[in-house]
Amino acid sequence: MITNFKQRTKKDDIKLVVWLIVGFLLVVWFCTPPGNKFLQVCFWGNNTQMFIAKLKHEDTNEYIFHRNNAVYLAKMFPKDNKKAIVEMDKAIATLPNYAKEEELLTLYRERAQIHMFLGNYKQALNDYARIKNPGFNDYLRIAMLYKIAGNYRVALSYCNSILSIDNTAFAGFACLADIYDTVGYTESAIRVWDLAFDRRKNLPRGYLSRALLKKKIGDMKGYEEDLAKAREYSPSIRLDDSIINDTIHPKILSLTIR
Repeated sequence: MITNFKQRTKKDDIKLVVWLIVGFLLVVWFCTPPGNKFLQVCFWGNNTQMFIAKLKHEDTNEYIFHRNNAVYLAKMFPKDNKKAIVEMDKAIATLPNYAKEEELLTLYRERAQIHMFLGNYKQALNDYARIKNPGFNDYLRIAMLYKIAGNYRVALSYCNSILSIDNTAFAGFACLADIYDTVGYTESAIRVWDLAFDRRKNLPRGYLSRALLKKKIGDMKGYEEDLAKAREYSPSIRLDDSIINDTIHPKILSLTIR
């Protein structure tokens, strides 16, 4: 005879149905955009924190809240050109009057980076134009934005700004070579790399860039030699490895949460 047998109750059936529904909703949540659920949870947490702070009438840096929302949204929805920018606009609008000018310029710089990440090049250039003294890491981005806008002379000036700070900077030579090649002076672009290697030998992506330029003008022997040199310095280097493409079409948004 079976002992300790417990007959299923209506309450047990209700619990089972609830867990099935919860499981189904979790599966749906994991299968729907955005793909990065950790970012989505952080985004919800950021909004919940602000909601609670307002309920308690606590002093908050509302502009930081909107700025962080913008970063989360840009990373979650890299193909959406509106949500993140709306939040950055709110961040700038809610910046307190007592905040230093440097903080406002930082927000413009960050909005420019988000615009560039989303492919809004004209708007990114407009934001960078608001910054009186861009940083060293901004010069290549600004140069590429002017190149896209067709203003090659100004683009070259920003390339030279990189080299005026560091005359061995890979980014500076890559910038100059790209502009010269864009306007049809491919052989001049090759000579830019010749100068770069006079100053610094260990530039695998530089040899790769010069290899591709030589291939473009039909110098296949030079192409093979430079490609071999690039692989000598960096065996895992890829043919599509390009600081220019990474700048114009960044795969990740480097902004972090404050």
